[in-house]
Amino acid sequence: MSASRWDAVVVGAGPAGAATALLLARAGARVVMLDRASFPRDKPCSEYLSPESTRVLERLGPDVLATVAAASPARLTGMRVVAPSGAGVVGKFTTFSFALPRSRFDTILRNAAEAAGVEVRERVKAEELVYDAGSVAGVIARETGNGKRDTLRARVVVGADGLRSIVARRLGRVHQTPPRRIAFTAHVRDVRDVTEFGEMHVGRPGYVGFGPIGEGVTTVALVLPFAEARRGARFFAELDRFPAVAGRFQARHIVRRVLATGPFARWSRRPVAPGGGALLVGDAADFFDPFTGQGIYSALRGAELAATAVVESLATGASLDGYARARRREFTGKWMLERMIGLAVGWPALIERVVGRLARRPHLADLLVQATGNCLPARAALTPRVIAGLLW
Repeated sequence: MSASRWDAVVVGAGPAGAATALLLARAGARVVMLDRASFPRDKPCSEYLSPESTRVLERLGPDVLATVAAASPARLTGMRVVAPSGAGVVGKFTTFSFALPRSRFDTILRNAAEAAGVEVRERVKAEELVYDAGSVAGVIARETGNGKRDTLRARVVVGADGLRSIVARRLGRVHQTPPRRIAFTAHVRDVRDVTEFGEMHVGRPGYVGFGPIGEGVTTVALVLPFAEARRGARFFAELDRFPAVAGRFQARHIVRRVLATGPFARWSRRPVAPGGGALLVGDAADFFDPFTGQGIYSALRGAELAATAVVESLATGASLDGYARARRREFTGKWMLERMIGLAVGWPALIERVVGRLARRPHLADLLVQATGNCLPARAALTPRVIAGLLW
């Protein structure tokens, strides 16, 4: 088993990991990034970048944003929410958002990190954490092809390895809360009546979300309660249960097989290792329900917060605890809004009521969609006046 030393080991090369590694390398850190997959690779995801994500991409570098814009993404200008009865309402963004396949998006960020000086090791899986005097001091990793192990010692380990994060589990801080859901996602061509709006259709049980991702392809997600996961085996038949979805998707037009992910509602109570030396970012820290589309934005914004904390720690020896505080300031409102919506989606009668109120109050529909799209702070949708307007 060989050994090497770095300023930072980033475990996971998805948006959270690649963006963190990119920012650390640009700050002068010596960074290695590991991922068990080889790129490009598909990922079950809504594949929607909220409007505010565009600003984060621009801060990652104009070359990153330009490459995303040149990758033939769709542009969404709002969201349509449909109740179980088929009644719907549209909320509009103040600008547009990009939507493109994760196979393209993740590869763009992975390549940008490598171009910035990050050493990228694909088909390498982190297995254990290395400790020194009670603090995380690296990882033991294994190449998936030949089984060769390597000890990568580092001043900081960044766990960005997703919903089933090895780093989070080794830190022993993974929790689950209801509602627990499973998502089944596919790419389908020539879907009827697809517009510049994403669509969310609530049913009994579960919901369907879909929208264009460029080049005539639509990404579609069927999200079901964990107890109803067996329904996912009848993917296209299940889509037809939803009144405003029925007949719009044809199984013969599928262009990427159905992928599954979940259960959701996994989170880490504390995103920093108790003894120091490691932090969690993206889905490894907390997983947002795909109904709100917060996942990619929270991964990118969380990467900015993580990189700031790591750079300061590398330069001054400061504790990483400031990262946990920064996450609370940034995401508490979003967590509250996402949890409220996630619970409401499991209560069809409530969704009927809310959609009816929003149809009569389009300014509230715009506000809610803009808050979930990060155009507005989440607290704008959490006032007593707004909540009352949604219910009465």
